[in-house]
Amino acid sequence: MWAITRGGFYRKLLNFPKTISRPLMGTSNLIRVSSLAYSTGSPNDVPSKRVGTHSGSFHCDEALGCFMICLTNKFSNSEIVRTRDPKVLEGFDAVLDVGGVYDPSRDRYDHHQKGFEEVFGHGFNTKLSSAGLVYKHFGKEIIAKELQLGEDHPDVQRLFLAIYKNFMEAIDAIDNGINQFDTDKPPRYVNNTNLSSRVGRLNLDWLDHNQSPEKENEDFQQAMALAGSEFLDSVRFHAKSWLPARSIVMECIADRYDTDPSGEIMVFKSGSFTYLSSRKR
Repeated sequence: MWAITRGGFYRKLLNFPKTISRPLMGTSNLIRVSSLAYSTGSPNDVPSKRVGTHSGSFHCDEALGCFMICLTNKFSNSEIVRTRDPKVLEGFDAVLDVGGVYDPSRDRYDHHQKGFEEVFGHGFNTKLSSAGLVYKHFGKEIIAKELQLGEDHPDVQRLFLAIYKNFMEAIDAIDNGINQFDTDKPPRYVNNTNLSSRVGRLNLDWLDHNQSPEKENEDFQQAMALAGSEFLDSVRFHAKSWLPARSIVMECIADRYDTDPSGEIMVFKSGSFTYLSSRKR
């Protein structure tokens, strides 16, 4: 059983430019990586919560899920513990991508069990991964912090749906083996540049001399940092660029009768196409 603390991946995060948001990242916790579920240091070092995920090879969904859940108020000072021991997992405050249980009332977010068919809803029908489950239940809270608005604000709901469409859904689909297109034809080219592929390449290589669990945990930290930084970039883009562009488009639609009495001609102002291009996908 091996543990990675919240502090552990924040050191890695600081290496990414423009990835730390004041509303999202308001912590100054000391950074440590331990091979124990509990700290042997002072009581101040003991995390308030423990979040479990599986050991061994990792994927983008649990790396991102672990990152996101630690952005929430409930799990803001959590330790990430990597193990497949069912008895150990039972004692954790949250479990992601392992355990065979989906029960948000107990913060259990696995998607591998037989009969699991949970989707995001709101017109989306892709089966969720552990990242999608965390986002479904905590995404509004995370976005509301970034916007510094209440979770019930309309802009929070707009970003909640837009970020799922433009970022999260692909991670869910790839992890669940869902093709992007309804066709039996082979793809014309291989795409190994997506986020899920890049996270996958952070796993231990068979040529690596160091195959220790400690090294595996270091690699998982990097995976959380990579997935988390791109998630925050997506949140930030939608908050700072996409949302204002949407407002411009809505104004253009409202003013279309001023352009032409028929209402069939619209003049789109600068910035409009940031929003319009996302609607084409």
